[in-house]
Amino acid sequence: MSARISVVIPARNRAAVIGRAIACANSQTVRPVEIIVVDDGSDDDGGTIAAALAAQSDAVPIRIIPLDTRSGAPNARNIGAAAATGEWIALLDSDDGWDETKLASLIPLITDDVVAVFSDTVFLDGQGGGTRKFGPDANEPSALLYENTLGGCSAAMIRRDVFLDIGGFDISLPSCQDWDMWLKLQQAGRIALCPEPLTHYYFDAGDRISRNPTSVVKGHALLYRRILSDYAPAEQVADIRRFQPFHLAQTLAYFTGVRQGTLGPALRNLIRPHPRTTRRSALHLLATSWGLTRA
Repeated sequence: MSARISVVIPARNRAAVIGRAIACANSQTVRPVEIIVVDDGSDDDGGTIAAALAAQSDAVPIRIIPLDTRSGAPNARNIGAAAATGEWIALLDSDDGWDETKLASLIPLITDDVVAVFSDTVFLDGQGGGTRKFGPDANEPSALLYENTLGGCSAAMIRRDVFLDIGGFDISLPSCQDWDMWLKLQQAGRIALCPEPLTHYYFDAGDRISRNPTSVVKGHALLYRRILSDYAPAEQVADIRRFQPFHLAQTLAYFTGVRQGTLGPALRNLIRPHPRTTRRSALHLLATSWGLTRA
């Protein structure tokens, strides 16, 4: 099967890493039809670098869409997807990367009922290794009601018409826009998974929404309520609600470094572990909350 794929890269103040992202998209063994960089009101020279790379590209056409004022990465993705000409949108954050076989590996998973395809993500440790995102229940649709089991935006390739039909990313959410999108896609059709870690998450870009404690707390609170009211079967509501405080505590401790408010959920899960967790994970969160171990 062939597929016309547009790569959409939102970027703000990413002069140091934007070249890496564009190079990853430009070196795919199956070439996309275009690379769209939406410069989200940058005040560094990232937009200039992207434009220079576009001018030099002799492989894939690169378009730069400059925004005068900052609107946020979710809105930048929406703008890029609306401007795309491909049937599929491959999202790539400007501080992430792909294996050169990423698109080639996702295309064979496309069938008529598939609305999105994800590859696994490796969170690189800078020493040639790293942790993976997909767990043993990644293929289980109900797992997405408890936590984002699929990863960030750079893992996803989405049918453009479905993306537009469901309204793109919800820009009203302070965080969790990706998780919210995956839930909407799951309602729209089937999500296919590639178990290979073809998406590369780096830690060298600085500012991210996922590291802002205020945005993390507000976004999770809104999405937790939405999951319970709009997505969760009635018989699962109580179980999901019991898991949410521990999930938020883990997210705060491990992604933002915030320890305040994590002790109570850790203790409760130690005494009565949720089926999705273990006492060992509760002990690790306790140690992190007390500053005895690094997040």
